[in-house]
Amino acid sequence: MITVGNIYEALDDWAPFSTQEGFDNSGLLIGGSEQPVEFCLLALDLTPEVCREAVRREAQLVITHHPVIFDPLRRIDQNSVVYRLIRAGIAVISAHTNLDKAPGGVSDTLADTLGLRDAEDVEGGDGCLKIGELPGIVSGEQLARRVKERLGLPLLRLYDAGHPIRRIALCSGSGGSFLPEVQKAGADAYITGDVKQNQVVDAACARITLIDAGHYETEAIILEPVRQFLEERFPSVEFRRALSDRALFRYF
Repeated sequence: MITVGNIYEALDDWAPFSTQEGFDNSGLLIGGSEQPVEFCLLALDLTPEVCREAVRREAQLVITHHPVIFDPLRRIDQNSVVYRLIRAGIAVISAHTNLDKAPGGVSDTLADTLGLRDAEDVEGGDGCLKIGELPGIVSGEQLARRVKERLGLPLLRLYDAGHPIRRIALCSGSGGSFLPEVQKAGADAYITGDVKQNQVVDAACARITLIDAGHYETEAIILEPVRQFLEERFPSVEFRRALSDRALFRYF
C-alpha cells in the first residue's frame, strides 16, 4: 500500500521541502501521512474546479505547485476548497519554491523547453533564476516567437530593446524583482511572468529585452515531469493531471 507519506518522501528526495523560501508554505498541508493513495491529481493551483474534480474522481491526494494554504487561516468557510477537501478526506501536498529551484525543477524545465544551452544559476537569484544561450543570435521578435511556440501561447508581452540577443535569463512564475541580478549577469534578454510597469521601465533603462510569458504558462510545464517522476516511483498509483487545471486568465 502506497501512502501520502511515501509520495511526500519521494518529492522530498527530488526537491527537499527544507529548501523552500522563508515566505513559502510548501509541504503536506491537508491530511495525514498514513492515508493510502491509489489515485492522485496534479494541478498548478487548487481552484474550486480542481477541488470539484478531485471529489468527483475520488482522488485520495492532490499535488499542487502553489500552496493551497499560503497565509494563516483565521476561519475555514464551508464553501472553501480547504473545507471541502478535508470533508472529502483528500490530502494535499504543495511543492512550490523548493520545486522551483530543484535540479530538473520548474526553472530548469523552462530552460530546457526553450532550448537554452548550459543554463546555470544566477548569483542572487535564489536558485530560481537561470541564464544560458540559444544556439544562435536572435532578435527580440524571434525570441518572442520561439517562446510562444515552445509554450503554446496565444499571446505574450514583449519589450524589445532592439539589439541582438545572445545571453538569456529566465525565471518561472513571477520574477520581475530579479531584474537587477539579470542586468548584473550580463543578460541581453529576460523571460519571466507577472511583470510590473516599473520593471518594464527598468528593463528599458538597462536595454534588456523583456518577455512576460505569464505566471501560469511558465510554470505549468512542470506538471508532466512531476507526473512521470511519481509514476516511475509508484507504478501501482494512478497519477493524472487535473482536466480542470488551466490558466484562469483568458486572452481576447
